[in-house]
Amino acid sequence: MLSNRPMPLPELQDPDVLTKEKVDSAIRQKTAGFYVLGSLGDNKVMSVSYVGRSDDDLAAKLKRHAGNYPAFAYATTASALLAYRGECRLYHALKPSKNVMHPLGKGGAEWACPVCGQQS
Repeated sequence: MLSNRPMPLPELQDPDVLTKEKVDSAIRQKTAGFYVLGSLGDNKVMSVSYVGRSDDDLAAKLKRHAGNYPAFAYATTASALLAYRGECRLYHALKPSKNVMHPLGKGGAEWACPVCGQQS
């Protein structure tokens, strides 16, 4: 059930420069998770342009973005469903300019967006 109360943002690891080496150093095993991409200011505050997720291999997904975005922050999750929910919460809160549509789930009631209730 959706609530009118504000939903807290998911916690992410501190932002870092997005290189394949930094991703390999940060994420050492295959895991689901969600992430933000953008630019990193001098004060380590990120300007977010894109929000995404991986249902099974977060490091591989992030490495595909290396060279296209200068910085990333991420969170790992125990399941694809939790990665989707984190991605949705960040998508609605941050309204990133490079996301052209709402994140897609895998279908079924449990995959309804936790913010707006949209189902894929």
